[in-house]
Amino acid sequence: MPNESADNGTEENGSLLERGARRLKREGLKKIALTRAEVRALVRGTGRLVTAPVRLVDRRSNTLGLPPGTMPTVSPDEPVTPARLGVMRYDGDTFDEHNDVDVATARALADAPGVTWVNLDGVHDVQTVAALGEAFALHPLVQEDLVSPTQRPKLETYDDHVFVVLKMVRPVDDGASQAHERGGTGHTIEQIALILGPGYVLSFQEEEGDVFEHIRQRIRTDGGAIRDQGADYLLYALLDIIIDHYFVTLERIGDATELFEDLVFDNPTPKVQEALSTLRRQVVVLRRAIWPLREVLTQLLREDAPGITERTQLYLRDAYDHLVQAVDVLEALRDVLASLADLYLSALSHKMNEVMKVLTVVGTLFIPLSFLTGLYGMNFAYIPELQYQNGYFVLLGVMGLVTLGTLLYFRRKDWL
Repeated sequence: MPNESADNGTEENGSLLERGARRLKREGLKKIALTRAEVRALVRGTGRLVTAPVRLVDRRSNTLGLPPGTMPTVSPDEPVTPARLGVMRYDGDTFDEHNDVDVATARALADAPGVTWVNLDGVHDVQTVAALGEAFALHPLVQEDLVSPTQRPKLETYDDHVFVVLKMVRPVDDGASQAHERGGTGHTIEQIALILGPGYVLSFQEEEGDVFEHIRQRIRTDGGAIRDQGADYLLYALLDIIIDHYFVTLERIGDATELFEDLVFDNPTPKVQEALSTLRRQVVVLRRAIWPLREVLTQLLREDAPGITERTQLYLRDAYDHLVQAVDVLEALRDVLASLADLYLSALSHKMNEVMKVLTVVGTLFIPLSFLTGLYGMNFAYIPELQYQNGYFVLLGVMGLVTLGTLLYFRRKDWL
């Protein structure tokens, strides 16, 4: 039942968000006022784009003073995904899939003919990572990086394997991820480590859930060329699907940005500013995740990486082109959001100026009226006009004419 209500709430917010988008697109730059529910849905929809905490500086206090190659400790208060090993082994004719295997079984399957894909969910299990590192002869520095989820995307080459670290952006459902506890539904950023060795690929994930299901289905159904290629092609396929999913989040941020371009003019409220700030911080986090991957693919194309064939390098160039497009979109969004932040301040200042103009006009109208009432309120014994029988009504008429004349003057100057 809780999941059901959460889904209903998400659908309701989505419909309100779509309703506000339709109104903005239909009425263009006309003066409109979104309902409070529509604005709240827009802000909530923006806040769910990335569920992981938007932290600009990663914490490294748990590795302070440790020698290189030392496994960092995990705080007992931090939620940890239990380690699970899954193995897929295939060639052009056969296919095997094994779930919840031990390290020895994974190593034995990797020694069999064909291509083996070993996937570990839960890199915070230091013992399992260390056992895998020993079984596959991984360098201690590689093992240290595997259990440190704050690595910058990078590429390292060793004698017989290639080590790649990158960030995966994936959608999560209610309750499907520990990241949900930190921020609700939407997308989460997770570190992925890939190791290409002779005839195998190792993938290390922080928690369960990924964007690789399409790759698994292609392996199971012998779809495409993946079953006829080597382990280097599997590495390319994993990189390519991660890059493709960058566009999903970028498209959502782009849609929200288009809404804000009109909303900033018509409804420059603090909620809009808060949502804009959230978008800008998320773009910064995405830029940190996506931008360094260009260097990784460039090195993978330039260096004589072990196990990468010339045919696979052709596909890697295509993945690099997709990544460049994602970076271009990201840079454009960052510039637009920066401009929208300045535009919000300008719109807010303009709105304040309009209020001040109205107050100034009202105050200016009362200046001559205050003068007239003060003039005839002086404590002199004899003021001739006070003896007139209709003096009161004459004064009211003069005050009305003065007010009307002032309004006409303001209108002629285009101040009203």
